[in-house]
Amino acid sequence: MSQQQQAAETTAGGGGNTGSTTGFATGTTCTSSGTYRCSNKYMDIIAIFAAGDVFLPGPDGRKTTWFKLSASLSSNKSGSFESVKVVAGTV
Repeated sequence: MSQQQQAAETTAGGGGNTGSTTGFATGTTCTSSGTYRCSNKYMDIIAIFAAGDVFLPGPDGRKTTWFKLSASLSSNKSGSFESVKVVAGTV
């Protein structure tokens, strides 16, 4: 079994919109359509991949790991932005 096939099999459980910490290496095939993020020391890159697409290298041309983003914009239970609200006049 090739290294690419092994990587795809070990990361196949990373589907769904759960904000999984399972990554997909450059060159592996996307198993679940969605929005993915990779990063280097300068920036985060957000890209949309469809099932069957091959994960691309990062912007610097190097191999990277892509992580599927969750559907929520917030990490709190309600999905709102309560954690950044301030009382008027306090800032």
